[in-house]
Amino acid sequence: MRVQQLTTGPLLSRLAPFALSGSPTVIPLFHAAYVFALGIVLAHFVWLRPSVVLAALLPLAVLCSLAGSRAERIRWLALAALWCLLGAWCAEMEPQPGASQQILALSDGLLRTVEGTVVDAAPLRAERQENVDEGDGENRTQRIDLRVASMEIVDDSEDRQASVDGTIRLTVRWPEDATVQQPAPFACGERIRTVVRLFPPQEYRDPGAWSHRDYLLGQGITTTASVDLDRVEHLGSASTSPLHCRIAAQQRRLSARLLALPAEMRGLPSALRLSDDDAVMLAAMATGDRTFLTHSLRVGFERTGSFHMLVVSGLHLAIVAGCIFWIARRVRLPRVPATLVTIVSSFGYAVFTGFATPVQRSLWMVTIYLLSRLLYRERSPLNALGLPALCLLVASPRSVFDSSFQMTLLAVVSIAGIAAPLLEKTVHPYCIATRDSFVFRCA
Repeated sequence: MRVQQLTTGPLLSRLAPFALSGSPTVIPLFHAAYVFALGIVLAHFVWLRPSVVLAALLPLAVLCSLAGSRAERIRWLALAALWCLLGAWCAEMEPQPGASQQILALSDGLLRTVEGTVVDAAPLRAERQENVDEGDGENRTQRIDLRVASMEIVDDSEDRQASVDGTIRLTVRWPEDATVQQPAPFACGERIRTVVRLFPPQEYRDPGAWSHRDYLLGQGITTTASVDLDRVEHLGSASTSPLHCRIAAQQRRLSARLLALPAEMRGLPSALRLSDDDAVMLAAMATGDRTFLTHSLRVGFERTGSFHMLVVSGLHLAIVAGCIFWIARRVRLPRVPATLVTIVSSFGYAVFTGFATPVQRSLWMVTIYLLSRLLYRERSPLNALGLPALCLLVASPRSVFDSSFQMTLLAVVSIAGIAAPLLEKTVHPYCIATRDSFVFRCA
């Protein structure tokens, strides 16, 4: 029985800062990624004039070339400064999401007529409301995002409809009288006219508090309003349905099928049936539709710190990609076709679930990681991680402050940079040596 010889060198040598030598354990892209992130953090706290930073990059690049040829021991210092300045410059040059100044100026609480096209429509949601005077009732609402085409402007001289560009979020309240025949819920692509009072989003000034205003701005929404159904007038549908509307319709259709599973499984034994809460959670985890999550379900997951399980994010996409890649390799697809099938399938799932920002970030990381495996042949997992992280930070420097990005990155670094090397130098060699003596096989 042959025991694989352990590699020499301390375990922490894999994480030695700026180890840009010719050693087999070099991870230059990983080092470049976290130094680039340090530059972004520096620019967040200290304002740096972009022109000055750009002017400093050229002499610093020349200094890196000279250090690489004449002073190899300190070349990491010049390279670190170069990547740090690049991160600061990208952070300063990134455009910040801004509100539509036209809509913001008209968000004064006055009644205004607004016309536009629905670009996103959530399902009709019903909630039980307790009313002490009138008894229990059902409050039904629908959230829609309206791309504004024109808005009423009132001044001392005239009252007119003016062209306005921007997006607002409406909460449409449906009447409680269930005996009256009511129209179908709004759908993406419909043109509507409504009379609303627009208000800017509330913002709490407490340090570290979650900003609802920034959350809406990240989705391109300037202001919000609530309106009764009888104040909304249908103007027809768009001539052609946009692609994102068709995708959203398929997503809602699958979510409705999942929510209908408890009724279709009534004939099965109780142990095999899904409850209504199970169907709601399944729809949230599979399609990203959290419309029907009740308060009790949300609170239970929030208190245990596991609410991310109900949000389609990087975890779900990584599971899907991992399962597809594993199946592709099990059916003996070559490495390149298996990688392409995994990337295409992951992209389709990301688009189907709404293509939210965490899903996009995870998709790019999965894509670049799988492609980098073809180049690095799995010799340096941290290098394969550093490449997608660096690309994501270049594309969106502000994502370094996103908690989901931080959690994803730290989890992968812990696995690839600490757990995997530790297992490789302790358990894995003996597992490889004894693989012919046991039923199980090492990964």
